[in-house]
Amino acid sequence: MKLSSLAFIIPSYNESQNIFLLLNKISSLYPDSQIIIIDDSIPNEKRKIKKLLTRFPKKKNITYLPREKKMGRGNAVLTGFKLALKNKNIKYMFEIDADLSHDPEEAKRFISKIKNNNYDLIIGSRYLKESKIIKWVRWRIIMSKIINKFLNILLDLNLSDYTNGYRLYNRKAVEFLCSIDLQSDGFILLSETAYKLNKNGFKISEVPTTFVERKFGKSTVGNRELVSSLVGILLIRFREMKKNK
Repeated sequence: MKLSSLAFIIPSYNESQNIFLLLNKISSLYPDSQIIIIDDSIPNEKRKIKKLLTRFPKKKNITYLPREKKMGRGNAVLTGFKLALKNKNIKYMFEIDADLSHDPEEAKRFISKIKNNNYDLIIGSRYLKESKIIKWVRWRIIMSKIINKFLNILLDLNLSDYTNGYRLYNRKAVEFLCSIDLQSDGFILLSETAYKLNKNGFKISEVPTTFVERKFGKSTVGNRELVSSLVGILLIRFREMKKNK
């Protein structure tokens, strides 16, 4: 796989303390890849990120899109996908969180699996045998596992981790997602995209990842977002059942 065929989509919300470190890691490991940042931060955070980017040696590989208001993590990722699709050389697209909870070094694991096994989506899992979780509080691990168990029952995909935002898609999967009417635009989109891809015949698999709790800033994903994901998927399934009657 040529590194120039690879894009990293980074949804960002108030991540000025983390994003420069993430960009350095990605650019050193995958120097010819494209990086697309969709930023819904407050104005002061946007100013800090813009200033950081002026010091970045690989500016030509970075697309930075600041937005006027917070429109949701899922919406940010889809916006990044649409920008990436404009470059016909890009064949594979990562989504990766801006808070350094995902290690870019492990992207090689995703690339190897999607390239050698003809998968359309590879999801990083915190809950496979070889996975690791570092410094994440126990109640969040328990809540995340419970939500993922319920999602498995609702969606019947046999995945261990629907709610991890570290993923690699091939171009065909992204083109499909950008062509259909997705019903969610926030954190829940992680579950909806996996469900819609599987339903339409795309191949999905997982790889183990190391998840590290953020050092800087505050997470915007808590119990409320996890429960909202579950409720949102219930609504999506209900609407589909009603439509198919």
